[in-house]
Amino acid sequence: MWIILVILFALYVIYSLSIIKHLLKLIVKHLDVKEKEIVIISNEEIEKELEYESLK
Repeated sequence: MWIILVILFALYVIYSLSIIKHLLKLIVKHLDVKEKEIVIISNEEIEKELEYESLK
């Protein structure tokens, strides 16, 4: 009995993750985001920008 519940739960999790993956693809396509455009910004740069914005 427990094995059936574990299998059903695993299938539910896999199904949910596939739905999330599909929705993320739709969002990326809708927003026209390309992986090459992703830039990593250091925490220091973010802090400087926030300080600059707060001084305005």
